[in-house]
Amino acid sequence: MKILIVRTFPDKLDLHSYNVQEIGLAQALVARGNQCDIVLYNGREADRRESYTFRKNGKEYSFTIYWMKGFSCFKNGFMPSVREILPEYDVIQVHEYDQIMSWQLYTVQLRPTVIYHGPYYHPYARGYNLKCRVFDTLFLPRRKHNNVRVLTKSGMAAEFIRKKGFEKIVPVGVGINTDNFSPEGSAKSVRPQLLYVGKIEERRNVYFLIEVFRKLRQNTPELQLVLVGNGEREYKEAFLNEIKKELANGDIIYKEKVQQKELPEIYGKAEVFLFTSNYEIFGMVLLEAMYFGLPVVSSMNGGASMLIEDGKNGYVIETFDLETWTQKLEDILRDRDKRARMGECAREKILRNFTWERIAEKFEAVYRQAVEEFERNRDGVL
Repeated sequence: MKILIVRTFPDKLDLHSYNVQEIGLAQALVARGNQCDIVLYNGREADRRESYTFRKNGKEYSFTIYWMKGFSCFKNGFMPSVREILPEYDVIQVHEYDQIMSWQLYTVQLRPTVIYHGPYYHPYARGYNLKCRVFDTLFLPRRKHNNVRVLTKSGMAAEFIRKKGFEKIVPVGVGINTDNFSPEGSAKSVRPQLLYVGKIEERRNVYFLIEVFRKLRQNTPELQLVLVGNGEREYKEAFLNEIKKELANGDIIYKEKVQQKELPEIYGKAEVFLFTSNYEIFGMVLLEAMYFGLPVVSSMNGGASMLIEDGKNGYVIETFDLETWTQKLEDILRDRDKRARMGECAREKILRNFTWERIAEKFEAVYRQAVEEFERNRDGVL
């Protein structure tokens, strides 16, 4: 099958980031015997092609990345040259129902087209909610879309997009590229560690995370918190000032950024991964933590709703009640055997369902359905 992934977001993607979703999916699809190429936004720079080569299971593979000249309007990317290469492919995959270029492709359907959608409604995502209201009023009703097939990153995203009139929806999640790192970590830290990896920002609710940590230390004074992540300078500096005492005495360890090769050691030393985000489309760090065998205690969000089986490989907490969070974390921290079982279940869940190789199978099935229906409609077969 010849597949074209069109990333319509108007930002230039950094291919050196270790967990680029488009790259991970394309690698898995190509290794399964497909041709899968990617279209990426190139700003005002001229169109160019790049051959991306990788190794998997001892074999060398490659695919093409089309860097296409385009323009941006209200966070929508437009790349006019895309239409020139569409006839070369059996099926097109676009991102997000509310990107205008995606809407043009999945409604006109010059080739069979599938949407991969992540966001969902949440009161915290006020800007996104407003954007959707505008899009739903000005664009969505103008063309038929109920028969368009949609893959979503979570059940929450599936429910969100079903309310938009889409009917053929399959929640598949997001994958992890296990080729990026080895699961072997170091021995656990001498002091029991909680771990947070992510941006230092309001959306991630990092001040509440500190409240939880301080409450836990009342009964477990040897507990240590490791924070990994950068953020906007002013917000980050205010946050670091709030925790300056714990930083000075070593109760909190802060790393602004780490290299990919350091991740196994960081995850390997921790006992539990803590994630207090207000809103998260998926949360790749949840995948990583569980892949490295950590139980996760998380707020309810897209990734947590797909990955965490409450009480089996972690806990999902739907409120930001301090007592509830500390009770769940203490439940894991005080029972070594339970912690080990939950960690094993977490890793098994990722390996069984959330590597890109596993998820690519689900994408292929939906692609085939889209192609078959497109051919039937073109031939006039109902």
